[in-house]
Amino acid sequence: MASPATLDMLLAEMAQNKEVLNGWDAVMNVLESAINTFFQSQFRKQTGNTGTMTISQVFCGPRIPNPHGDYSVVTSFSFTLGPPSFVFTDASNTVTMTQAILGGTTCTGSLAVGAGFQPASCGCTANDPRVVWGSPERVDLGQHPTVSAKVPLTSVTGLIDTRTQTVVLDFANGAFTVTNLTIANVGSDDIALHIKNWFVSNGVRYTLASVVLGTGSLPSLTPTWFRFRVIKTNVGNTIVQLLIHTTGTGTQGDPMVPEPIPTADGYTCSLMISSRITFSDILCAGFNAANKPFRLYPQSTSLTAGYTATIAPPMHFAGSFSYGSCCSPTTVTYSLYLGGTYSGTATHGFHLWQEITPSGNVGNTITVSGDNPVSLSGTGAAQAICITPQPPTVVVTGGASETINSTLQEILNTDFKTAMAGISFGPVTYFSLRTILFPDSMMKMGVVQVPTDLVIVGTFQPG
Repeated sequence: MASPATLDMLLAEMAQNKEVLNGWDAVMNVLESAINTFFQSQFRKQTGNTGTMTISQVFCGPRIPNPHGDYSVVTSFSFTLGPPSFVFTDASNTVTMTQAILGGTTCTGSLAVGAGFQPASCGCTANDPRVVWGSPERVDLGQHPTVSAKVPLTSVTGLIDTRTQTVVLDFANGAFTVTNLTIANVGSDDIALHIKNWFVSNGVRYTLASVVLGTGSLPSLTPTWFRFRVIKTNVGNTIVQLLIHTTGTGTQGDPMVPEPIPTADGYTCSLMISSRITFSDILCAGFNAANKPFRLYPQSTSLTAGYTATIAPPMHFAGSFSYGSCCSPTTVTYSLYLGGTYSGTATHGFHLWQEITPSGNVGNTITVSGDNPVSLSGTGAAQAICITPQPPTVVVTGGASETINSTLQEILNTDFKTAMAGISFGPVTYFSLRTILFPDSMMKMGVVQVPTDLVIVGTFQPG
């Protein structure tokens, strides 16, 4: 049995596997239940909160030769459909929509036609006086008739504006079926076809999500294109992933996160941003904007190792100290260079590590270990991410240890603490709230961490 999809498991796996997006710049994960909520809300809006949808069609059959005059069978139906259910089919980019027929009537009649008659252009309407109508018949609800459609997801442009691509249910390419419904002299495939025509001609549409292309507060967080896929996880969660490309140059593969949404903790979505963007364009760029004597530079040893940030120039400690007898002291001149690295952690934000071990005639050791947790504040469109630097642990041994310790503490508290606290995650929140759009909803961020790639988990709220 698969382990529950917990937040702890997600963060541990991302911290262990480092760069897990496999070439994508950002990945948005949305749980099937959240998408169903979007769809149901749109259904209520389409039907004026009545909870039912009435569909009606009138159509003609082919010309039937007859000695007394050729004719066409005309069929009229009006069905009342209940709320739809949506199921993602076999973890594919197809959704099965099913609606119960709650009531309705059918009626057939005959229309006198000539030799050139074309059924598609008969122009018949309900109660058309040209048609000799039979008696209406009520739908037999005892058989529990339904309308179903296997509808592919597709991406279209222009529903919001010319820059925005929207993932929708594509009814025009859907495969409709009806079950437990009979109309005299009309096959079920014909009924299904005309139900489909009603959905298409009446503009019925269900929107999953939209991505704004070509607009963002940073080039690396400005989508240029995206694709989507549906996955079924080991614990049985069906998840839609929006795989987003911005400025990355690598080859894209499937993200390597078995359970990208910690559903066991009540979350329904997650956003992941590559470590390249997180460390280069957020951490390093933000730190360096403070114009301190030190700068951070992004580095990565391999595509799978993810990014870290290194300090340059290294901190320099120079001076001398004496030891031995007062009459014949030994003086040692020291010149120590202390670099350092910021790396991601599962639960403690950006971790600073600095270390010097004894070398030559200088017996000093210096170790610095410090956490810089990331946290959330605000609500709705004002949600924000910030860094709250914690006091580092500093250990200095050897000659002049008090002097080196004092100087190091001043650098960390004066330069590094203020620079880290001033780093802005505004581009990330803009991306999550204004670049990836959901119908009448926005992401409600619950937890943010930087296990290597940045990850935000949350739910949805009206917006």
